[in-house]
Amino acid sequence: MNPKEMENNSTSGKLYLIPVPLAEGAFEQFFPQANSDIINKTDYYIVEAVRTARRFLKYAGIKKAIDELTFFELNEHTQGADLNEFLKPCLEGHNVGLMSEAGVPCVADPGHKAVDKAHQLGIEVVPLIGPSSIILALMGSGLNGQTFTFHGYLPSEQHDRERKISDIEAVAIKTGHTQVFIETPYRNNRMTASLCKVCKPTTRLCIAANLTSEKQFLKTQSISKWRKHFSQEENQLGKIPCIYLINR
Repeated sequence: MNPKEMENNSTSGKLYLIPVPLAEGAFEQFFPQANSDIINKTDYYIVEAVRTARRFLKYAGIKKAIDELTFFELNEHTQGADLNEFLKPCLEGHNVGLMSEAGVPCVADPGHKAVDKAHQLGIEVVPLIGPSSIILALMGSGLNGQTFTFHGYLPSEQHDRERKISDIEAVAIKTGHTQVFIETPYRNNRMTASLCKVCKPTTRLCIAANLTSEKQFLKTQSISKWRKHFSQEENQLGKIPCIYLINR
């Protein structure tokens, strides 16, 4: 079947982008009944890790037997031919669900590859309602949410990281656009230390972690205040994923 035939195929299934709660205990608040209905009509899933996907679906109360479902793993090694295979069920009339490890698919994860391929094949893409840690952090930061840039991960090497921080701080100061980035759990204290070292005292920094959980951490203050209190916050951050936002 060529792409034009696919576009006109009314029996094609849909690619559903299924958000996963960010924290344990937040399921009912962030996974509406409509999403539950969809997972109970879906037999095929594109996921980052099969084990965690199976665990989530059990937690979500899926009525189908987990062993009857088909999972495809999407990661940095996935090729175009793999994506065609992943989406083949859609072309045969079945729905496929795309899930991230946590939060919404395709934002700071590799799911966009499958979505792009779906568009090329004429498959309908349906994003579902759910939490995005990046958007929640921006909402709660008090920083400019009208214009912002998401940078993903900054360089891991200290010199390169601090140079990048200096560059994006300059953009924030010049434009007033909020600069957003993330860090792996085992480097968040080093990232915070670099921000305290490089940024101007008046630059405002928000750090967000464990959003939607009982252990939520969300604080915005000037770099000068972070410098005074960083040693106290360091123990609170620990080795957990953090989101950073800076602006003037």
